[in-house]
Amino acid sequence: MSNILENEKCACRGGNLDRFIQPIILMILKEEPSTGYRILKQMEQFSMFGDSRPDATGVYRYLRLMEERELLEQFEEREGENKYKKKYRITENGKECLENWKGTLTAYAKAIEELVERMN
Repeated sequence: MSNILENEKCACRGGNLDRFIQPIILMILKEEPSTGYRILKQMEQFSMFGDSRPDATGVYRYLRLMEERELLEQFEEREGENKYKKKYRITENGKECLENWKGTLTAYAKAIEELVERMN
């Protein structure tokens, strides 16, 4: 087996599945506003990450980029007398983007199913 196929980042081993971070974040925030830490914890439940955890630095980078694109917004929520937590919530643009992802992923799923069937 060549070294390229042994590399876990190879597309044939799911190395590009991190591109699905955006719809996962949007889906989590559609359910309820959340802190960055809680988003990371919820992302760990998705099987596409396997036994590894999502890269925290990458997730926070996505959050910042998504905020710049106005897909989500950050706000402070009071959690005690003098304690505030920064949280994120999905915007209307983010909801529209998530709907677009749903259509795109549905089409991908159908195409992937066809491809897998033809490999047998």
